[in-house]
Amino acid sequence: MKNDLILRKVVLIAMFSALACAGTFIQIRMPAGDFVHLGNFVMIVSALLLGGLAGGLSGSLGMGLYDLIFYTSKPSTILRTFVLKFIVGFLVGYIFRLIIKKELPSKKILFVLSGFFTIVGVVFIILFVNGDKSSFGFDNGLSSVYSNIFGTKNSFKISLYIPIFSFLFGIATIVAAILSHKLSKRSMAALVAVSIAIFINIIGEFVLRWLLEGLMVSDFNTSIVVATSKIPGSFITGFISVILSVLIYEPIYRAISHAGFIEDNTNQEENINTTVEVTNSENR
Repeated sequence: MKNDLILRKVVLIAMFSALACAGTFIQIRMPAGDFVHLGNFVMIVSALLLGGLAGGLSGSLGMGLYDLIFYTSKPSTILRTFVLKFIVGFLVGYIFRLIIKKELPSKKILFVLSGFFTIVGVVFIILFVNGDKSSFGFDNGLSSVYSNIFGTKNSFKISLYIPIFSFLFGIATIVAAILSHKLSKRSMAALVAVSIAIFINIIGEFVLRWLLEGLMVSDFNTSIVVATSKIPGSFITGFISVILSVLIYEPIYRAISHAGFIEDNTNQEENINTTVEVTNSENR
């Protein structure tokens, strides 16, 4: 029986890896050259269903394969994807199960996340308003530019998309916290885990793109400009991934768990708790 479950898990990891690669092909190109895609969404669902290790492998192998196909001349991009997607996928599965097993206060965590994303949005709105919106041809009202910041000759592009989607994250998390009584324990845990992991993904994309591409070209000033310009795509991809994964997770979980495709300890714990509650009520 155990060998059957291991085999099923390997098959599911392979399937989700393929889906993550295919999801990365479903994309919308952004003005800065980056793109919004569904690869992260597939990775997150895999991590929620199968655990952190499986989710990390699905994201790393699936999206890493996409980069191997299209970015063979940019080893820094391939390395960034393999490392970061494994970390993010692992964190989604780990945090999700930690919240359920330790019964951490999901509602309070969501309020904290909402406040954090709101603060990020306010900071970037201030930067956007005070920036130069006419430099470098960015006169469409969507980007501001800071020149000669930190004593460098390069410039930083502050996109209006960053505060917009920061506020959307904040609104979504606070609404979820307010309506928490209508969400299942698993859905709340999934929302918290995915929100935290997506934020780490945004930071990781920026830092690794800056450092790895800076090492490749021996110019960290140029690489940080490129890394800054890619942040909006990461925000939008993250927001879409959070919404879709939380909406679709519960139905998929119920379907494949009832079919016996996965063995989930968190589900067993819920069953045990339910049995105890029923027994106690009968004894009364």
